[in-house]
Amino acid sequence: MGESGEWKILADGGGSDAVVLAVDFDTTGRPEARFSDLVANLTTDLAVWESIPPAAEAAAEWSGKQYIDHWARAVEQERPRVHAVMGYCAGSVFAATLAERVAELQGSDPLLLLFDPEITVAQTLLWQFHKIVGFMSSVLPAHDIEAAREAGRRCYDTSPQVGPLKQGLTRLVREVGEPAFTRAGLDRTRREELFEAFGSFMGYLAAAGDLDPFERWRSATAISSSSPASGLNGIRAAGVGADRISVGRELTFDVEHATMLADQKIAATVSDLLRP
Repeated sequence: MGESGEWKILADGGGSDAVVLAVDFDTTGRPEARFSDLVANLTTDLAVWESIPPAAEAAAEWSGKQYIDHWARAVEQERPRVHAVMGYCAGSVFAATLAERVAELQGSDPLLLLFDPEITVAQTLLWQFHKIVGFMSSVLPAHDIEAAREAGRRCYDTSPQVGPLKQGLTRLVREVGEPAFTRAGLDRTRREELFEAFGSFMGYLAAAGDLDPFERWRSATAISSSSPASGLNGIRAAGVGADRISVGRELTFDVEHATMLADQKIAATVSDLLRP
């Protein structure tokens, strides 16, 4: 397959007809390791396609099903033999539904590998808002940062549903970020890129909240970091949805969430799991 608007080729497979689909929200400036880091350390000859999110204006409104339709289009047209589907964080929700679509298409279940799988609840969106506000602490005084966080908490209290909360927090980021990024010397084009990236990510998270991954997760292998607030660790600690979640098996590594996709021990384990 050539490059498309739905998938980016991370590995061409060296002639293999088997493909691994990897679902994640990758964006410029992201501090966490990426699936490209994992692929660089794999010792398999499988092709790997990584999901490309829809354009920002679409992502703001799309449902979870529309995301799956977007990514499934090329798979349905190309008809590769999908050996596995992988997901990182909220991408694990999309990965489960995509694996179900693939199974219907090819008549056999692909492997499902989840990396610190997470579900989307209102607290997820609020945490992401606090995270980006924290990035502005170098250019905004402490009292403005605290005021922004308080505004986010009020938005959460008045709009606890994922959809309205996504819209409210996206507006707040622009209100807070416009003066902060201007003060940092970013021109309008760059400021808009940052706001669009945040809006797209919030849309991606909200769309994941439309989908029910739990049945498919029961047959998946989850790879967990040691970070207490990430993945299954975070779900258990928060107690939100923990009673609904089980996985086929869980492999835990003493590695931080942000670096897990670049960890060589994890890559070796994934290479073993991917071998036919």
